[in-house]
Amino acid sequence: MTIGEALKAKRKRLGLSQSQMTGNLITKSHYSKIERGLFDIRTNDLLTILNLHNIDVVEFFKKISVTNQEENTKAYLAQLHAAYYTRNIEKIEQISNKLKNKQPKTLELKNLEAQASLLKVYFTNSIDTLSDKSKENIKRIIFSNDEWQVEDLRLFAIAISLFDISELNSVVKSIISRHFNLNLEEKEFRLVLSAILVNFLSYSVKVQNSDIQLIKKVFQVLDNLNGEPDNCFAKLMTLYYREYFAENSKNMEEIIKVIRNSGMDKILKK
Repeated sequence: MTIGEALKAKRKRLGLSQSQMTGNLITKSHYSKIERGLFDIRTNDLLTILNLHNIDVVEFFKKISVTNQEENTKAYLAQLHAAYYTRNIEKIEQISNKLKNKQPKTLELKNLEAQASLLKVYFTNSIDTLSDKSKENIKRIIFSNDEWQVEDLRLFAIAISLFDISELNSVVKSIISRHFNLNLEEKEFRLVLSAILVNFLSYSVKVQNSDIQLIKKVFQVLDNLNGEPDNCFAKLMTLYYREYFAENSKNMEEIIKVIRNSGMDKILKK
């Protein structure tokens, strides 16, 4: 069973039309082609649809028979993201072990394996256990493509703390020069790029980054994000770090309260 077939079967079981299934996330025409296997579905869109109808992500992917390497990669990616946002360390461990045994080692699989290994050490507070060789290997994977793909950016967002701050500043400057207006980016790129910049602010706080001009530019890029719901968390975290640099602890607590009351406690723990 493919992802499209699994979506169709679940939709029929729920008694929903194609329009109801997508919740206006994508057009009915596009979704129809996904069910028929003519179009692929982006991971974020798939997870949104599953969450919209309270469909168990793990159970959903258990029913999918992976028919080729590309679909296999997408399935693992979706499972990894689901485990990340629910802080399911055991599931991340399982995915990591499966990826290690997969052959051939395509660049996509190496990228996913690196994401899984990083998430595992972050959630177990064992980042220091990564060897220098492993860290360098992850960096090589990130910069393997001449033009960054969304998964390269996603891996970089997770791997930020592996970089020396001078290296990181250089990469972030390059990102800003290419993507100063995130509103012009496709949704998936926009979300990952904004996550990179928020993580950069977090890391800048941790290591006391002295490049204040770069930090100001990062705030400028994030401030210019429009008010789409998908940008909500990035906007909130931008406000939080702005208050941090202004040393306004009261406002920081208010922002944290809003995030916590919105049911995002698990993200705060990250």
